[in-house]
Amino acid sequence: MTSYNIKDKFVLYLNSSLAMENAALERVQRRSEDTIIEEVKQQLERHFRETQEHRNRLIQLITQMGGTPTQDKGKLPIAMPPESITQIMHPSMTPAEQELIQSVEDSIVESAEVIGYNLLIQMAGKLNIVDAMPVLGQSLQEEEKMFAWLKANSPALFARLWLQVDPRSSTGAPTKMTSPTSSYKIKSTRTDISNVDQSFMCESCNETFHSREDLKQHTIQKHESK
Repeated sequence: MTSYNIKDKFVLYLNSSLAMENAALERVQRRSEDTIIEEVKQQLERHFRETQEHRNRLIQLITQMGGTPTQDKGKLPIAMPPESITQIMHPSMTPAEQELIQSVEDSIVESAEVIGYNLLIQMAGKLNIVDAMPVLGQSLQEEEKMFAWLKANSPALFARLWLQVDPRSSTGAPTKMTSPTSSYKIKSTRTDISNVDQSFMCESCNETFHSREDLKQHTIQKHESK
């Protein structure tokens, strides 16, 4: 069994984080190409550039400490249902459903990266590797900012996508909510995704309305009366 001194062990942790960034870089690029939401695409493209910088910082730290930066890709913490459910669920998924699932995975990955960088910073502090702390801290701040953006925009993103999953929800009776957040108004504070729950489209003629009641009256007058 190979033994490592504590600073060599820290280099291994840095390389572990680098492997995760290698994998994250590939995933963020794929997500920015595949997403069906323009605001999400723009945010992912920005975070792709940040992830490149995260990787470069780790490479520099590892090299400065005498280590060899890994080119391997780590395994990202993605929530996966059992195969029995996947085989039934995935073939019937719409693009909107796929985007919802991917957005959940985005948050899981970003949360894990925030935790990982916090661990590295605490270790660097204990080992008195002071030069590493501001470098790792900058990456941590950018991961936290991305995670905060995802969290802030999640309700509005869900509202937009759910109209595509179930168009009837735009004209049907409001769903009764029993959670403490039942009075929460879906509104993003970060991007133009905000207030998407205030736009409703007629499935017959694609005309857009600013309230469910307007859409209902339009449907009755223009389509149900025919």
